[in-house]
Amino acid sequence: MRVLAIDTTSEYGGAAVYSQDVCLSHIQNEEPASRYAVTLFDLADRALAQAGVGFPDIDLYAVSNGPGSFTGIRVGLAAAQGWAKAFRRPIKGVNLLEAMVERAHPATDWAVAVLDARRGEYFVGFYRRVADAAGHQSGFEAAGPGQLVHAQRLNTMLEALSQGGQCRTFSGGTIAFLARTHDLKARSLGESLSQDVVAIDLPGTLLEAIAGVALRAFERGETSSPDELDACYIRRSDAEMNWRPSVAKAGN
Repeated sequence: MRVLAIDTTSEYGGAAVYSQDVCLSHIQNEEPASRYAVTLFDLADRALAQAGVGFPDIDLYAVSNGPGSFTGIRVGLAAAQGWAKAFRRPIKGVNLLEAMVERAHPATDWAVAVLDARRGEYFVGFYRRVADAAGHQSGFEAAGPGQLVHAQRLNTMLEALSQGGQCRTFSGGTIAFLARTHDLKARSLGESLSQDVVAIDLPGTLLEAIAGVALRAFERGETSSPDELDACYIRRSDAEMNWRPSVAKAGN
């Protein structure tokens, strides 16, 4: 099973090819995120060439669908949709917060992935550890959709979580706070938290984790058709937030 993984949600993305969990190539982006419309196809071509394969040899397309750069997300999704449709292959959109948990895989009851969303806000995903059919702790699952929160609100949520207050059906437990090394604002939040919270720094590039999440989804039959692929912005774009019906009517 060959997977082409791409991430265009930030400048720390790129393209990589994996055969199951073996990395065949890894090309990291070296341009601003705003340049993916120009550079993405070159990144993908270089990743395929380094792996010694072509687009027809790819069995699954894995693309990060956000949160992150609006323009980058749209470029990545459009490219992955086009390749999957052209070569009739399955596709999986991977939430970047989930990829962070996949990369860290902490030995805690909860994993809280955090990204700086700017404007004093953060993208946050809460993931709880789950057991397999035999009762063994096997991985994490999302405890609800990703959220956009202010720092003070995040601290309150973490305190409630540690005490079992995130949801009346969930118990408390140990918590891992995940942030990427380059994300200084998110990391600073982790440094100011209670000593009971384990802060874990992750590398900026998460292509291996994106491929891993997509591969497991494929094995469970949870991939989608290109037309079903959707973005996970969490925050609406400025164009959507500034749009007013009166403005639209005036333009007609």
